[in-house]
Amino acid sequence: MGQRYDAVVVGSGPNGLAAAITLAETGRSVLVLEAAPEAGGGLRTSELLEPDFRHDVCSTIMALPPLLPFFDSMHLDLVTPPAPLAHPFDDGTAAVVERDFTSPFARQVRDLLPMVMRPPAIPRHPWLLGRFGSVGLLSASIARRMFSGERAQAVFGGAAAHSVLSLDEPGTAAVGTLMLATASAGGWPLARGGSAA
Repeated sequence: MGQRYDAVVVGSGPNGLAAAITLAETGRSVLVLEAAPEAGGGLRTSELLEPDFRHDVCSTIMALPPLLPFFDSMHLDLVTPPAPLAHPFDDGTAAVVERDFTSPFARQVRDLLPMVMRPPAIPRHPWLLGRFGSVGLLSASIARRMFSGERAQAVFGGAAAHSVLSLDEPGTAAVGTLMLATASAGGWPLARGGSAA
């Protein structure tokens, strides 16, 4: 009979790797299984066009490592750009989101993230979670009206589009709000050498 493990994690994407790390840190033996020829899931980097020119296949930004203590022990080599993102427009211009953009959620994102990235539980900061819920449960189409100006609304819509849902769906405002809060608070760094690094 083969070796026995305390846990088997199926899939070596970011969530599978996070689960395996969390279990291993508690002293459990863990086996990670991956069907793809390359580990990493959305954290893969490949030479797609020419040798020595690497592309991130899925995830490029590392929005959470600067904001969550889970990543501290990993000593990631991250490069933080001067501005976390720009949203292009058809006329050739772009709106740039600066790090000094602040909102209540950006200022308190380190308290907010642990509450929204886990199953429901009694919140440590109920007023913050309630305020986030009052915005986040809306559709992005409705919530974008809280921003003045067409360009700011477009930036919010672009951030909310990461939900991969119609922007008319309830809850898409939560994704847009978290994306912009993490951009402001953490700067959306990149992994030196690509996300697979």
